[in-house]
Amino acid sequence: MKLFRFLSLLMAGLLLLNSCSKDNSIEPEKPAEEQASKDVVSVFHKTDQYYQPYVYRYDSTARKWTNRIASHFSTVPASDPTYIGFTNPNVVDSGVNLFGMVTLYATQIGTNNIKEAKINAEKVLQFFPDAVGATKGKVKVLTQDVTISRKDGAPFKIGISGEGTYDTQTKVMDLVVHFNETTIGGAAKVSRTYKISVDALSLN
Repeated sequence: MKLFRFLSLLMAGLLLLNSCSKDNSIEPEKPAEEQASKDVVSVFHKTDQYYQPYVYRYDSTARKWTNRIASHFSTVPASDPTYIGFTNPNVVDSGVNLFGMVTLYATQIGTNNIKEAKINAEKVLQFFPDAVGATKGKVKVLTQDVTISRKDGAPFKIGISGEGTYDTQTKVMDLVVHFNETTIGGAAKVSRTYKISVDALSLN
């Protein structure tokens, strides 16, 4: 009887210990698609002064890709190095031609001068590998309102969001960017297709 009681107490103790160890276990690592990667940022961004990737937009009217959209100076925000942003840290009170917005909204701006438009976005692109160590994955365009200055100094805002894919072997991103143009009397969702590459591309 004493032996049976001892074994019963021993089993109860082992079950309690096992239960506690499960409750205190370390949370499993998040799936790769939920973790933004700094390593991918280092593929598409260079620390060279005035560095800019090659950015192209597909012109659905002309049915061909545009020439390179210049003045995309990439930067990495100190507050979150999992992002690539596009700002001009080298010229005071200037900006970038983010996704060609200076050209797209030249009528509203009153000029196609990048310095006058003053577009700067510290966080734009974030990368999520398909799996740990994968060379391919998803790109997310941070949903935000981009402030643009008119020639007379009065600002207006265009919303951006979007998604796409990347490949660290080809060093190319394919993106669809959605623009909210309601502040200038346009549609709430105008989608445009882009390619961003470390190297020059021949597309047409």
